[in-house]
Amino acid sequence: MTKSTVTFYYSRKKIGLYLLLNFGLLALAALFTWSIFPDYAPIYLYALIACAISLFSTLIVFIFPMPLAVLDDNQIKIDHNNPLRWSQIKRLEEQDVDCLGVNRSILKIIPTSLPNYKKSLMQKITDSSRFGMFSIPLYAMDEKSAKRITKLIKDHLKEQAKEKGKPVKVSAKKQTSTKPAKKVAVSAKKQTKKKTVKKHIAKR
Repeated sequence: MTKSTVTFYYSRKKIGLYLLLNFGLLALAALFTWSIFPDYAPIYLYALIACAISLFSTLIVFIFPMPLAVLDDNQIKIDHNNPLRWSQIKRLEEQDVDCLGVNRSILKIIPTSLPNYKKSLMQKITDSSRFGMFSIPLYAMDEKSAKRITKLIKDHLKEQAKEKGKPVKVSAKKQTSTKPAKKVAVSAKKQTKKKTVKKHIAKR
């Protein structure tokens, strides 16, 4: 277990790709605003402003890396939210959540009752969503950092459980697909039919 503060950042490579996406969206919004549908300029102007803000925000994060999470022996701080003490964590879940039609891996932290905790605006928005109030977007990190932060959090929770004398639940990644189960069920039916046919032939 770490004895000092460990800081994790968003992957610069993935932020760079998102930056290119924002450039593309901004160019597309500009094309629609001034060339294709000039009569509906106010609508596309709104889209243009939204894309420009997103591009500017991404550019700032790319130039000045923003900490994704900061861990020490007492607490974890995610983004610009208020810190959460290890003793305030009830459960840790590894999940795949659907984001724009793509499954994204996250670590979802389920806290105990937090009557005096001051939520940020983003936490108020995501509290009732699949991401929850405390989640770490593993998909926004490089693979090495994602594995390391997962291990460190689990180690901290195990240490906390020893002190409390009560284990903290850590659930494995939830599978969203049920296709393998269906295949097993189908194959089982085929085997049953084969056995029935064999018995019928044997009787004859």
